[in-house]
Amino acid sequence: MTVQPPFQQAFEQLLSRAPGPVFPRARQLYLSKYPLEQDPSSAFRTFLLEEEIQEAAGGAVRIRAVAFAVVHWQGPQLDRDLYAAYLAERWQLHPHDLTPMADAAWFRDGGGWARFTAPAVYERAAPTTLLSSPAHPGAAADDPVPRP
Repeated sequence: MTVQPPFQQAFEQLLSRAPGPVFPRARQLYLSKYPLEQDPSSAFRTFLLEEEIQEAAGGAVRIRAVAFAVVHWQGPQLDRDLYAAYLAERWQLHPHDLTPMADAAWFRDGGGWARFTAPAVYERAAPTTLLSSPAHPGAAADDPVPRP
């Protein structure tokens, strides 16, 4: 039996590959299509449903999960207890607000699903930039030949 990555690690891996917040439509499509599970092999999949994005000057980003969805992949709506059992076994989560969403199938008829909250935060530092050499402010940082 393989050890599953913890929920927070899976959340961070998903967001590290997702389109950036500057592309909201592409980001939403990505998050609706790709689950937290790296290689889903069960009848359930976990998706980020809603997020709160905070961007700081310089490009740093902090994303807090607001809600998740657990989907009975390509299957009908199930009883709350079955969704809860999957979350407990797979992610060691016991959400108190797990609510089956009987009125709609998941994205592109992906199956019955339930909504829940769980704490998860992803932070990305500002992207690195090329800095000038302190000795020669006019020289590029990767320029091997200093300029007078």
